[in-house]
Amino acid sequence: MDLNRSIKKAKRKQIAMVSCVSIVIFLLMSGILFFIIDKVATKNYRELDQSLFTYQTIASPNTQIDSQGLSNNTFFGGEVVTNQSKNIDGYIVPWSSLRSKYNFFGSQMDYNEYIPSWYHSSKNSYEYNRQTKQKVATFYNPTIETYYDGVKNELEDLKSTDDFLAEVAISFDQPYRYSEVKEMFPENVNVVWLYLFSEERDESKGPAGMPTYGFQLSFDENNQMIDAESDKAHFFSSFEEYISSMDNKEMTSFLQENENKQVDDIEVLGVMLTGQAKNLAELKDKSFVRGSSIGITVPIVPYITPEK
Repeated sequence: MDLNRSIKKAKRKQIAMVSCVSIVIFLLMSGILFFIIDKVATKNYRELDQSLFTYQTIASPNTQIDSQGLSNNTFFGGEVVTNQSKNIDGYIVPWSSLRSKYNFFGSQMDYNEYIPSWYHSSKNSYEYNRQTKQKVATFYNPTIETYYDGVKNELEDLKSTDDFLAEVAISFDQPYRYSEVKEMFPENVNVVWLYLFSEERDESKGPAGMPTYGFQLSFDENNQMIDAESDKAHFFSSFEEYISSMDNKEMTSFLQENENKQVDDIEVLGVMLTGQAKNLAELKDKSFVRGSSIGITVPIVPYITPEK
């Protein structure tokens, strides 16, 4: 009897010991697993955060990021919320907010909100922002001959909006060096964004949804340009980072041909302008304008002074 009790007691001790060891191992492995998940998810978040700023730098005409932060985040992942706006000659207006996701397995930018929707009827045809429903200013690539609804010149329509500010995408009839572009426009309009590149696609059946790449020009509080050379360098370093994981010959060729040029020698395909509608309308007959597309318009109010 004593022997049986001893054996049972030893078994109970063994089971207890095995259980304790198992619990310790489980807790240890769980901690390691959670640590790995947290590290990988954090890494994916940081990459997503940087990717959003990179894309804004190269492919968001006259758009700025006002804030970018986490939302609905857990140990395993969450969302990065990007709040954007546009500067229309000193008037800050809301633009779409992005909700991009990240987790242990990777991340995904909110490309759906980057690509505008298209409205088409017998009387109207234009692209618009999915959230704000504001009309999107469209660029025309000079090497693409045929667009679905033709190449429009909407500058003429600004004559009837004297008490408004506007942004307008001007597409050139051919590429011009930036040194030439600087001499094209009067002092009473703002040249805020340079259109440098877009991939060629068939646009004859409707918008192909291809991004336009270029960069924002920086201005100080007196509305004087700060350093276009620095803006160009920042664009190309961001563009190189953006295409680093792609096998895109068209983009790679553009980068290799232009990244080492001085900003004055860069070929520009178009510009985004902002200013008073009456001043922009005066550009309608300029020989270099192949097409023009109005984006956001804002009524002038007495308590905010236009920059120009």
